[in-house]
Amino acid sequence: MKVKCQLLDENDNIILNKNINKTSLLKETTNVIDNLKPYPNKNFLDNFNEIVNVLIPYNNCKDYVIQYSNFSKSSFNNGINVYNLFNKSFFKLCPLMRELGFKEIFDEVYKTGKSRNIKLLYYGDNSLLYESNQKIFKHENNIVIIFYVESKFKLIDENEIELLYNAPDPLMIIQNQKIVEANSAIEKITGYTPNEIIGKDYYFNNPQFKRNPTPPEIYKIYTKIIKKEMFNYTDILTLKHKNGQTVYVKATMQLSRFNGEPAALFYAFDITEGVNHQIRAEKLDNALNMVSGVSKIAYIYWDCQNGFEWSDEFYNIIEEKKEDCDLKDDVIQHYIIKEEFNRVNTLLFNELKKTQTGLIRTKIETQKGIKDIELYIDCRTNKDGKLVQGVGYLQDISEKVWEQKELRNLNNEKEILLKEVHHRVKNNLQIISSLLNLNMHYKPDKPKEILESTKNRINSMATVHKKIYQSNDNVHINLKEYIEEEVENISKRNKKPNINLDFNLDDVKVGIDKAIPLSLIISGIINNSFAYAFPSNEKGNIKISLEKTSKGLIKLLIADNGIGLPTNVNIENPKDVGIILIKSLTEQIEGSIELLPLPGTAYEINFTD
Repeated sequence: MKVKCQLLDENDNIILNKNINKTSLLKETTNVIDNLKPYPNKNFLDNFNEIVNVLIPYNNCKDYVIQYSNFSKSSFNNGINVYNLFNKSFFKLCPLMRELGFKEIFDEVYKTGKSRNIKLLYYGDNSLLYESNQKIFKHENNIVIIFYVESKFKLIDENEIELLYNAPDPLMIIQNQKIVEANSAIEKITGYTPNEIIGKDYYFNNPQFKRNPTPPEIYKIYTKIIKKEMFNYTDILTLKHKNGQTVYVKATMQLSRFNGEPAALFYAFDITEGVNHQIRAEKLDNALNMVSGVSKIAYIYWDCQNGFEWSDEFYNIIEEKKEDCDLKDDVIQHYIIKEEFNRVNTLLFNELKKTQTGLIRTKIETQKGIKDIELYIDCRTNKDGKLVQGVGYLQDISEKVWEQKELRNLNNEKEILLKEVHHRVKNNLQIISSLLNLNMHYKPDKPKEILESTKNRINSMATVHKKIYQSNDNVHINLKEYIEEEVENISKRNKKPNINLDFNLDDVKVGIDKAIPLSLIISGIINNSFAYAFPSNEKGNIKISLEKTSKGLIKLLIADNGIGLPTNVNIENPKDVGIILIKSLTEQIEGSIELLPLPGTAYEINFTD
């Protein structure tokens, strides 16, 4: 229970307004003054109906010691013996009174001799529970406090309970944790008749308060009420009906008496229908918030009296806290980028003026950058044509705009690639045509050999295109991967297991314009090595190395340890169609070729990427 105290002066002016968390008034403490004698006029004060405390200033008024108290007369006394208060520090016994400022009031009265009339109001959960009117004055160097407590809480006894048995609302009496009485209306919320529930434990149908959602917590509340530590308690209570359904009631538990002993009176109002509506509304609201979060749509409501109301997703979109925004202001206007501001306002004004609706796309600037949004407004006007109410939505469409942009870029790339494919096919057909013409010129009487060599070169070109289409950018190939695959394919076609392949290749990437000529150079040299370097099928070795220097020069070495080229071969002025082709393709990639003076045949080709 939330507890608040107010102090009022003689003119009912509030001099203190304080929330407290104290649940008990008194605390145990020790005696202060040795051999303190009782107040001499004790017998006289015992005849007072009001509560009286006589305090002795102690240690230069740093404290006040109780010499007399008849607090045991209070209806809120819970078995406190008057002798337990004698010779105790007033503020150690009751620290709440110091917290409420009574120390300063006592000091003022003692110093000036002027009496004070103070009113203390005690609230529980914003309901006034009791008020205490206190007369504080100085008498014979003592501070005397006379106070009267008026409870706003009515104790219901068994005589009055008889009047409630015919009440239309459910009521029952709990004593010693057992239901000892109930009226017929209790069947409305429990499904049980009074005879069925009398004698049962009060928690038999699993009651749970909303703010204290376990039976042990209810027991604490029940115990505090019986001990007068709490005057009443009201909350939403859930019960299990006899038919198994959950019932919601607004229930109050307060102190009563039954057969002369303390008991708790329980009465309730059935609010099941309203709570179920609220639960359904909360589920719909949660579902709407989930949809809003997924779709990044914020909903807007506006009227001319209350200003704007935005759904929670709006604050996620603008990346601000709700409490930092002026909800009566058109918040979104502060985030529209400067370049769009005039256009958006003009367009919305014109649209709303013509059709009372407006749909616009624009950009806003948040802490994390620019966002694309879609804003829709539907307004209502009064009879004078003035806008008075509006609803709409605001959606973060940044991802959608980005996807559309990416799709356009992808389509553009596809168009470019399609043109590139046509270009590559045309070039490859021209290369194949040139190869056939070249071979026919030098070997007009060897059509089978011409077709076989052309087929091998087409396979090499096909491998290049496969690598191109497997690459990330469809433009470059990894030359190392190509060489390994192409040479292995040539080896399999030639079926010469005695020839060993030795690779020493760096990762080098080249574009399509150099990949096709290089593929023809490599396949031409490797095919020649397999075909002519080892005529007697003896063991041999073909070495291929690829190195990229720090200056960007790429060195390709292809060497075998076979019988070597004929002595009349001149790389600068070749007569053989294969070497003519290799030299021509090297020039096409703006490279250089050299025959190295090594055993067998060794080509070194240098080029840049």
